Amino acid sequence: MANTRKLVWISAMTGLAVVVAACSSGSAVTSPPQHGAVMLQLTDAPFATDSVKSVNVFVVRVDGRMAAADSAAADSATMGDSASAGGWTTLAMPDTTVDLLAYQNGNTMALGSASLAAGSYSGFRMIIDPTRSNLVLMNGDTLTGTSTPGIMFPSGSRSGIKINLSSPLTITAGDTTTMLLDFQVGNSFVMRGASMMQNGLIFKPVIQASMH
Repeated sequence: MANTRKLVWISAMTGLAVVVAACSSGSAVTSPPQHGAVMLQLTDAPFATDSVKSVNVFVVRVDGRMAAADSAAADSATMGDSASAGGWTTLAMPDTTVDLLAYQNGNTMALGSASLAAGSYSGFRMIIDPTRSNLVLMNGDTLTGTSTPGIMFPSGSRSGIKINLSSPLTITAGDTTTMLLDFQVGNSFVMRGASMMQNGLIFKPVIQASMH
């Protein structure tokens, strides 16, 4: 399970990556003066198990802010309709179920884009809905937060997942930036016992972002 998934401005459950690359012209996003743009996409690397058919994560939105954020800050106020508390700005709101295994081998999913004030951004989070997320096995069984066996998700109907950065994201006025978000499935689902089909899984999400 060492493989990872790629997500361009949002990720999902098993090995997901997000890309943030910079372009100076020809962008489809029009930004106000002193603003730049960020574009979000999703992709996935192969999930190294023969027993899993799909990994379905319900992605509500992706938020960013200039200040750095730890896991507690990323998970704060996720139930509200607005991300503005704590300085967060919504960057993408797909509000949909993403089968991470459908975005492998370089395939990507556009998640959204946003205009941001020029500057350096150090805090990012992905909001998921565990109650609408699941993992389907090859034998047809579906593991959820309430099934037996099942997936032990964080408590609450929504969870904010910290996105780890190798370096802050710099937004330049007039430019469009693409961020690559890697949702590492192999590290995000941990077996509770000898077999996921008998004991289920624990969800410990790991998302890594890099700039290209």
